[in-house]
Order: sequence, then C-alpha cells, then structure tokens
Amino acid sequence: MARLSAPELGRLLEQCRFHNQQVNITGVLLHDGSRFLGVLEGAPEAVAAVFSRIEADCRHTGVQVLADGPISHRQFACWTMGLVDDVSQPGGVGGEAIPCMHTVTDAGLWLLLREFQVGAGHPLLSLPG
Repeated sequence: MARLSAPELGRLLEQCRFHNQQVNITGVLLHDGSRFLGVLEGAPEAVAAVFSRIEADCRHTGVQVLADGPISHRQFACWTMGLVDDVSQPGGVGGEAIPCMHTVTDAGLWLLLREFQVGAGHPLLSLPG
C-alpha cells in the first residue's frame, strides 16, 4: 500500500469521525506509514456495522479482528475517532502529548498497541502503572 498523503489521511479521519458519531462509536486509529490499527468502542451491533463497512471497502486489504469482546468502560471516550499517525514520535502511543492515550487502563489493549508499535520497528512501550 502506498503511503497516504496528509490530505488523504485527513479525509479518511473525517469520514471515520462522521460515521462513528452517527452510531455513537468511539475509538482510535493508529497509522505507522503502511499499516493501520483501529480500535472501535460502542454497542456490539454498531461496532459490527462499522466493521462490516471497513471490510467491504476496496481500499482495505488484509483486514483482521485482533480482539473482540465487552469492555468495562470506553478507553477512548473523548474521540469519535482519534488518530496517531506517527507511532515513533516521543509523544506517540502512551505519551502525554497524545490526548486519551495515557488514560488506557485495559492491559490487553495496551499490549495490542505495544505490539503494533514494535511491529513498526519502534521501541517498546511500558504498561500503564
């Protein structure tokens, strides 16, 4: 997949936010330049509908569900869809400079985010204390 330009990434984020707001979905989209990792939070039916739209979109390839299940509370409640588009930056995943990321309390989600960052060839994250 070719790297998305800033305007293309902006349009994608705008579309995600619009559709997610319509069905009360929150979440975050991480982008390392060639791959995406998305976290969707909301009612199971709404999440399933959004995911079905993602799978059917011809711009996506290799779509996989890495984790699925109930949550005690939303980890990204302040974002209809947040974006971390450079996980290598010091303020990237887990950094204070990225709103909401430092509030993630679900250990399984932290591990998933960490593995995404490691897979991009970036340093390991620490689990929240």
